[in-house]
Amino acid sequence: MAGREAGVARAGPSEPVGPRLAFLRRLGTVFRGGATAAAAGVLLLTIGFVALLAVEAGPAIGRYGFALLLSDSWDPSAGAFAAVPAIAGTLLTSGLALLFAVPVALGVALFSSEIGPRRLRAPLAYLLDLGAAIPSIVYGIWGLLVLVPLMRRSVEPALMALTGGAPPFTGPALGSGFLTASVVLAVMVIPTVAALSREALRAVPRSQREAALSLGATRWDATRMAVFRPARPGILGAVMLGFGRAIGETIAVALVIGNIPLLPTSFLSTGVTIPSLLVGSFSDSAGLTLSALVELGLILFGLSVAVNLAARGIVRWLSARDAPESAATRPRRRTVRPRTSPTATGGDRPLGGRPWWPRVAAGRAGRVRRRRAIHLAIGALLVVALGLAFLPLASLVDTAVAQGGAAVVRPSFYTSEPPPQCITNCTLGGIGPAIQGTLLLLGLASLIAVPAGLLTGIYLSEYGRNRFGQAVGLLVDVMTGVPSILIGVFVFTLFLRYDRLDAVSALSGGVALAVLMLPIIARATTTALGTVPRGVREAALALGFPRHRVTLRVVLGSCRPALVTGNLLALGRAGGETAALLLTAGSSVYWFSGLHAPVATLAPFIYDALLNSTGPNLIADAWGAALVLLLIMAVISLAARLALRSAATSEAD
Repeated sequence: MAGREAGVARAGPSEPVGPRLAFLRRLGTVFRGGATAAAAGVLLLTIGFVALLAVEAGPAIGRYGFALLLSDSWDPSAGAFAAVPAIAGTLLTSGLALLFAVPVALGVALFSSEIGPRRLRAPLAYLLDLGAAIPSIVYGIWGLLVLVPLMRRSVEPALMALTGGAPPFTGPALGSGFLTASVVLAVMVIPTVAALSREALRAVPRSQREAALSLGATRWDATRMAVFRPARPGILGAVMLGFGRAIGETIAVALVIGNIPLLPTSFLSTGVTIPSLLVGSFSDSAGLTLSALVELGLILFGLSVAVNLAARGIVRWLSARDAPESAATRPRRRTVRPRTSPTATGGDRPLGGRPWWPRVAAGRAGRVRRRRAIHLAIGALLVVALGLAFLPLASLVDTAVAQGGAAVVRPSFYTSEPPPQCITNCTLGGIGPAIQGTLLLLGLASLIAVPAGLLTGIYLSEYGRNRFGQAVGLLVDVMTGVPSILIGVFVFTLFLRYDRLDAVSALSGGVALAVLMLPIIARATTTALGTVPRGVREAALALGFPRHRVTLRVVLGSCRPALVTGNLLALGRAGGETAALLLTAGSSVYWFSGLHAPVATLAPFIYDALLNSTGPNLIADAWGAALVLLLIMAVISLAARLALRSAATSEAD
């Protein structure tokens, strides 16, 4: 059959074109047109995203202009709107988080890829992936109930005593504020930066390490001299991506920063960031206040795009700088020959001097001792970084098990509705509607995002070697880094503009999750297809198979586990989403009643139950839901790693 198709496909231009060949050509044209249309859809989505936010922000822009960026008073009741406190809070918390997170993350990456025992590397990699996949709402409630009391009781008074109450640690020890928000962001960013930095270090060829070790270098010397420089672009890219995540984080910051729109006067003072102000005020605003909030969203989008472009530019510049020199571009260097001094004929000492070899031997022994001491000190520091990285994760899991373990062992917890609030004689409930609503929204989002994301990734990998493809690839990266709260604002505004009854509904929530998943799936597909050797494509094309069949059967078949991994990661990201669903799907606690009504989901249920209820039964149910989310993310992370391992095994076979 394949030979017959190959014979038909090799028909020359002067030979008659059979009906099967004509059908295959039309099918290939349709396939390429569908991939191109999906890529164009990403372009139109990004343009529509920016255009709609700009239109909705028009009244505030027209009335205040640049004054919004210069004033420092936010009082909607008096018609005063200012972006300065929110911008300052966003940059302060993100900068401090990066300052705390980067040394620890690099230490974890070095330990798990270079210094640590090999038997510990796989478990550490799994824990890093799990930490990066934990939903922000879980980090937020851990920060609210564990970290805030610790900061108020111990850390902040100690910092104030250390500096004598001088800046930047002035004011009362409230527990919530910029410093606490920065610590929570650092805990969230560490797994992401560490995992990406680990992959950058592992991408350096093993031969470079072995060459340094064969010359007598310690493992730290080999890493410093032979691994760091080639991996530097990937490490800096990971740091910039972590910075982008810190800028756009919403729920975790909103729970611990205080949400008071004031300029930061101290690391201990309460304040606000752009995402926390949006999630706290957007759903209850209208008119000029709503327009000013959308303008803040545009400012946040600009910051996210700037960080993304800066990361791409830095990585490209470092990659070009560290590229090997060609014969044409290598500068001419003069060879400097060492001067020699005359020595006595037949002797081993210079004229008028003492023998040189004892000094050389003593110096060499001293250098060896110093290098070994440095290696041991670096190892100790990496162990400390490992503890700082995984101690918060262990505390988070322990808190979730202690608070929600009793709920998840009840079978009725997964099938019943949440109970009404109470103080005494409380009845126990469950999260059945939230599980049902989460599965429905994920199914609806997958129906939209998976085909569109796969086709977009196929276009970028197979057909997108042109300016249009480069533009779409850049926009995919930009949309991947857009904060989820802005996606919620976009979908809410879109539905509110064209159908006011459905702005908060299951359909709106499903569309928001689809927009969130689409760029992740597209980028994962492009990366997976890029791992297939070009020779595989060329061999299949040489046999006469049409281009679209080579892509569908050969290329996609070769990287199927990686594609499954990308889709699982996108589902995990959407399953733990909170901010976008608070604006679009609502916070219902009842069973699904239709696409045009609000729907219950897990993450918003946790947010509302912990913040807006005083009933111990609802709080226990919220912790149980948080533990369920943790278990779901652990299963997704494990499934993704198993898929990658099966892919590696099949390639080895």
